[in-house]
Amino acid sequence: MQSSLVCTDAAIRSAQFPAAGTPAGTLTVRTADLRVHSSRSVTVAGMAPAKGEETGFFRPVLTAPAFVKRDGTVLADAWLPDLVRLGGLEAHPGDGVIDKIAGNAVMNGRLRPRERRRLMSYPLVIRLVIAMTLLPGSSYSEAMRTLAGLLADIPFTLAWHIPTGKTVTGWRLLIPAEIMEEIFWHAAGPLIGDDEPSAVMLAGMPVNAADGMLVNLADTTENRNYFGTTGTGDGSSPFPQARIVALTARAGRAILAAAIGKASGGEQTLLKDLAGERPELFAHRVTLFDRNFPGHDLITAILLAEGHVIARVKGGIALPFQDTPGMGWLPDGSRTSWLNAPSGKKEDRLPVRVAEHSVLVTGPDGEEVSETCTLVTTFPDELAVPAASIREAYPARWTASETTFGEDKATITGAGNRTSGPVLRSGCPQLVLQEAWAWLTATQLVRAGEAATLRSEEAAARALRRKDARPVTADEESFTAAWHHAVRSMETTQVTAASSLAALAAAGDAAARAHLHALNIPGRNRHSPREQKARPKFPHTSATKPTVTGKYEVIVYAPGRH
Repeated sequence: MQSSLVCTDAAIRSAQFPAAGTPAGTLTVRTADLRVHSSRSVTVAGMAPAKGEETGFFRPVLTAPAFVKRDGTVLADAWLPDLVRLGGLEAHPGDGVIDKIAGNAVMNGRLRPRERRRLMSYPLVIRLVIAMTLLPGSSYSEAMRTLAGLLADIPFTLAWHIPTGKTVTGWRLLIPAEIMEEIFWHAAGPLIGDDEPSAVMLAGMPVNAADGMLVNLADTTENRNYFGTTGTGDGSSPFPQARIVALTARAGRAILAAAIGKASGGEQTLLKDLAGERPELFAHRVTLFDRNFPGHDLITAILLAEGHVIARVKGGIALPFQDTPGMGWLPDGSRTSWLNAPSGKKEDRLPVRVAEHSVLVTGPDGEEVSETCTLVTTFPDELAVPAASIREAYPARWTASETTFGEDKATITGAGNRTSGPVLRSGCPQLVLQEAWAWLTATQLVRAGEAATLRSEEAAARALRRKDARPVTADEESFTAAWHHAVRSMETTQVTAASSLAALAAAGDAAARAHLHALNIPGRNRHSPREQKARPKFPHTSATKPTVTGKYEVIVYAPGRH
């Protein structure tokens, strides 16, 4: 059985980007050569199809050692939990990362060793929870059916069936939330280069944003007691809520870091702790805040991490005019001021620059009215970073944070058949934290697929078809389309631990020479570079359509359920 990153790399790329071709190729077999042994098994014998012969076309699902029963039935000598993958979503962290993290957890005692092969495995449960956060209307069993895809119908020597919700819950309880958090940190990080379209730079630093959101949870006594609710008394929210603070990049809306806390937890505290624990995420970067974040301790923590801040300030925060020689009003229209320290001492005050400008907003009656917007920044030099640059950079906060959170919440809206909007469905705090980290991981992996698409040949071809030859940017990609495609890549099981073209070719070389199949590898498709009908100034290379032939036996699966 083949299971390696080398074998699955091409398959993963193709599953994410259909322009790259069919992941495992297409098997073409003469229908006269099909041999039905039972309701569960079909094998093939004969020569490659000739012109005009009735031919069947099959999509291979996996390669595995064959186990042949006396009646001729062929079974796959494998275990389904070893084969299931998250489709194209595993291209970003790399094939085998989830299995390695689970294996390390068993070795260091965080997970109990399992002596028997059952319906589930730790890596399979982890993948299921991640997949579940992209399938809001699905139950445990339905999400598992999507994740298992076509593999669920393959006859294995180790029989497998869709587990019940009770079984899944029992396995989930065995996995600490810290393991899912570790997987998140493997997925988190920049997805688009600082010099690529959609990135915003200021003073040679990439611009990021930090913000928080409240997410509704299943209304259980355990969740309400642990996470709490917003509001007070009888006016509290109808659902318990978790508070999530995330650092997001303007480029590609990537999630760089996140922290999860209770509803009563402060956003500033969560972000300050994040800056203290992972200062490298803030170093040499500009972080944008909304008016709920500016605070002496938080901004000081980011400065200590060698980062800078631009933040909007709400009314009521004192920003005294610094009327001292060489200070006060600056040539670019900004002025110097300070934020008072919690200690109240003058020497602990934090110097900032203040830039004020008027913006048009929609008033209660629908008419546009003028409103003064006050921004503070830790950049001291008005020549290197003038006030105009600060005002131009700040709107990136909406696309970095607000758009990212809106996309994330779309994947859990109505989860578990609820009508309360975005909600995490788990019923106890341990599983809520596990699901929350899986949710952030899943949405990050969807955007990783979008970012990889921008670097594909298809994206370059689309750019050349435009009048101005402008490349496609991350802002123009549809998160919803990428999300649905990620689900389809799981559902059709085009990417498993043993479904790549290399695995099939290796199986063909190693098998007996008694039979002959033709494996047709798509060498050209609608978006690939080609010589025929090339447009003016359209870069193209010679595309061929090779045919790999070999004499071997392979389990051929013709899906009947999909």
